[in-house]
Amino acid sequence: MMNQTRHIPGGVALFAAATLAACSTAQAPSPAPKANAATVSQPVAQVASSTSHFENALNLLQSGDSKQADVELHTYLLTAPDSKPAHDLVAQIETPIDKLLPSDSFVVTLEKDDTLSSLAKTYLGDSLKFYELARYNDIVAPGKVRAGQSIKIPKTVSALAVQRDSDIAAKSDAPEPPKAAPSKSEAVPSAHQLAQAEFKKGLLAFQKQDLDGAIAAWDKALALDPTCKDAELNRAQALRLKEKLKILKSKQG
Repeated sequence: MMNQTRHIPGGVALFAAATLAACSTAQAPSPAPKANAATVSQPVAQVASSTSHFENALNLLQSGDSKQADVELHTYLLTAPDSKPAHDLVAQIETPIDKLLPSDSFVVTLEKDDTLSSLAKTYLGDSLKFYELARYNDIVAPGKVRAGQSIKIPKTVSALAVQRDSDIAAKSDAPEPPKAAPSKSEAVPSAHQLAQAEFKKGLLAFQKQDLDGAIAAWDKALALDPTCKDAELNRAQALRLKEKLKILKSKQG
């Protein structure tokens, strides 16, 4: 898997995020008259007691006690009825899993620092969906998964988008495959083949009355393949013709 931002499961971290989400919809209280310490401490104690129910629920889900977690969440909702995280967790516990997630899936392997919460954040967009991901994989205690474990990821729109991006990144980082050995048709030509090519160049030069070019090509052919008799004979003929032309020019001069 590509590196993702890790979201560590557990009561404290998840509880803090959920509490913030739950409080975001609350209206600002109107100014109240000053109260003594006794009247202030009572609502503070009630909030602390309420939030501890949510934290307990998260810890219970991580350890696999969904029934008691459900009780804690419903107790928490009595004092925070608008808490979306709490309602979502209740739905994860009480709703049939085939109503929550699609049946089609792909598999990822848990790496060293991965958790179901971090996978839920990466592929499902919410770390609190760790419990439905656990149910999807028949994992009783989400907090006890280990590195190397195979986890099914439901093919949701967001999960497929992450998988596509991950595959693209993996291909860009992959080393180029080794080049295949050349086929016979692509094999390096032998010395004999190179000599034949030079021999033909010599013939073309000779036909154009370029004796020096022909002789040079046949010299190369013989250097590559001393057994090339055609190059040897034609070279000798070209040398004799060149000598005769030299004599003729000297007489005319």
